[in-house]
Amino acid sequence: MDELADARVEAVLFDFSGTLFDDTGVLDPAALVATAARHGVELDQVMAADVIRRTLRHVDSPEGFAAREGSDLSPEAHRAVWTRLIAEAGPFGPDLVAALYACLTAPEAWLPYPDTVPVLRALRDSGVRTGVLSNIGWDIRPAFARVGALESLHTVVLSCEHGMAKPDPALFAVACERLGVSPDRVLYVGDDPVKDGAAVRAGLPVYLLPSERSVRTPRGLTAVLRLVR
Repeated sequence: MDELADARVEAVLFDFSGTLFDDTGVLDPAALVATAARHGVELDQVMAADVIRRTLRHVDSPEGFAAREGSDLSPEAHRAVWTRLIAEAGPFGPDLVAALYACLTAPEAWLPYPDTVPVLRALRDSGVRTGVLSNIGWDIRPAFARVGALESLHTVVLSCEHGMAKPDPALFAVACERLGVSPDRVLYVGDDPVKDGAAVRAGLPVYLLPSERSVRTPRGLTAVLRLVR
């Protein structure tokens, strides 16, 4: 981070999943039981946990990762790819697939790390412009609004709204333009060395968080406050 010592950081861009909001426990058996009931499917928590386990095993397999390529370029692509993968995991019927997809994209399913909201508010209060830049297939603004963090953001740039995704430098350029700050004055904070680290190709300094994470443990975001001045 030596380059930060020579350049004033005027804005901070954050990744979403795994950086500000936890991605390790989004699919919850209790939530799936309730959501499935609204879709006309009866499950108990043991059954729901098994559905989740089988789904994650499939979507996180090498084949699943390959199939997910490009799914964040539009809401339609995301829904089509993920519902197909969920259906294949069982195989599961369309009502259960719809319930599981609803759980995946529900604002209440995504929980911020303990330091997320305080750090965003501290940056806002100190006059540092902030934003979120995420590869995602649906609108995540309601997740921020739910925890009172949306008002701390100056911009939210989503791959599904622009038809391009990280590591494309053009998406980072869009976010910097939205912030109204030169890329060399925008710190990018993420957790993926490839997709988030690619911000350097667009001229942004980068701060990468460790891969170990838990929704109950601060993510280490307070370090960002020491990097802006």
